[in-house]
Amino acid sequence: MTFLSTDWLLAAGSPGGLQMVWDFLATGGFVMLLIVLCSMVAVACIIIAALQLRERTLLPAAVTEQLKALPQYAAKGDITPLQQFLERDGSLLARLSSMAISGQFTTKQDCTDVVAAKAKEELHHLERGIPYLEVMVTVAPLLGLLGTTVGLVGMFTAFGDGGDTGGDTGVIAREIGVALRCTIAGLFVAVPSVVAHTIFMRKLDTIAIRIETSLQEVIQSFYQYFEVSRG
Repeated sequence: MTFLSTDWLLAAGSPGGLQMVWDFLATGGFVMLLIVLCSMVAVACIIIAALQLRERTLLPAAVTEQLKALPQYAAKGDITPLQQFLERDGSLLARLSSMAISGQFTTKQDCTDVVAAKAKEELHHLERGIPYLEVMVTVAPLLGLLGTTVGLVGMFTAFGDGGDTGGDTGVIAREIGVALRCTIAGLFVAVPSVVAHTIFMRKLDTIAIRIETSLQEVIQSFYQYFEVSRG
């Protein structure tokens, strides 16, 4: 199967292969155009999600190390350098942690509630593009089914127009091609979309858990070491 897939990709990269792909798409009719548009949307969503959900960008190791050193800042009695570092970094974890140790909340519970709400808002923003993948998972096979139905209608119409001769075999073959190719194209878009959607949702859950754990530790440490000095 791998060798066949590789051979097919190599063939598609050649001039003759490109013509073959074009013929495949052109035979599918107007429904194939809609499926191609769905594939473009799916690719765009995958790229956007892949760029947004990079853990090294959202949760930099340098920020994590600095947050773990919070007791050391407490021993020196000055948390300002850590606050300045987080403001300069600007990553998601840095922004949320900066809010957590800003000292602007009256109680620890107030701090926890506000930071949790802000984290939820940020994570919702990171989901941008992922729900559209779920839409493509549903829409692409339905469009393939629509193309199949259109092809079957054309095929039976060709049979009817042929009278006693049974219809033009060329027209019938073309309509069968429309039916099968639209189904294949719809599944070709839906399968990678459902795989990508599953991977990104799992990755988003992992990021959410890591952020929640880190913020709980930061808030706990901050109010443990600095609550007295804040009065």
